[in-house]
Amino acid sequence: MPLLLSRACCALLAVSLLAAPEVEAASRTKSSRTKKTRSTQPPPPSPAPQPEPEPVAPAASPASEETTVVAAAAPPPSKKLSTAAAPKMKQVEAPAAPGSLRIGVGADLFGEGARMSGQQGINASVRDESFDYGSAGFLSATAWVSRAMPSVSERLRLGAGLRIYGNYATSGGREVGFGLLNEAFLSAEYGLPIADQDRVEVVFGGRAGLALLVPGREFEGEILRLREQGVDVWNVPRVGWLLGPSVGVRRRMSERIWLRADLMGQVEQLFLFATSQEISGLRFTKNWSTLSLRLGLNVGAEFAL
Repeated sequence: MPLLLSRACCALLAVSLLAAPEVEAASRTKSSRTKKTRSTQPPPPSPAPQPEPEPVAPAASPASEETTVVAAAAPPPSKKLSTAAAPKMKQVEAPAAPGSLRIGVGADLFGEGARMSGQQGINASVRDESFDYGSAGFLSATAWVSRAMPSVSERLRLGAGLRIYGNYATSGGREVGFGLLNEAFLSAEYGLPIADQDRVEVVFGGRAGLALLVPGREFEGEILRLREQGVDVWNVPRVGWLLGPSVGVRRRMSERIWLRADLMGQVEQLFLFATSQEISGLRFTKNWSTLSLRLGLNVGAEFAL
């Protein structure tokens, strides 16, 4: 019996040793087939991205609902501010261009032809005191200020000035000193460029104003003589009027300096006496006035402020 068991075990061991190589080869064949099958099969599709869940808004509180309702009910703000709420804006004027306001000074050389028209009467007796004369002087000085008027024309200027003659007296056959003569006038001028990129221009102008004579010398002596005789004449400045055109050339030397020369004509009348009164039962009259025509040349300079 023991002998039979030992022979059976040996037989089983021999069979297992013979079958082991075949089992190993079969397992290798099966694993290689499994690998080939896996390599030939396409990879499984990737799962589609799932949409993210939308955030759930928190429940609105009663206070926020009231705010939303109020905001929806309020009208949209107006783009234009009312005149009451809008701040007042201060308008700032643009600075004037250089040369807009100018001052000028000049010297005048002039000649004059004039007539003094006068008469003196006592009752029906009338004495003619008229005579023609020329001015004893030939030089005067002028100062002026002018401003551009761009609202009308870029080349139009308006201004005012003062002309001083000094002692005004006659020359010729009868020499009479009238006193100190001055003029105040308003002026207008228009400049027309002619050359050199507007540096040179022809200036057409005119002036009108008042003349003022402070009595002196022979004229003052005549006033004092009449006052001593009881005539009511005042020793005060006499007034008159003036009017005249001009044409000239002006050249810009720099940004703020201009030189100019003008030919001028002027008519002027002065009222010296205009008296009529009763003296000791006699009718006394005296009338004097001068009318003069002056032609001259003004040479001067202008400076921008």
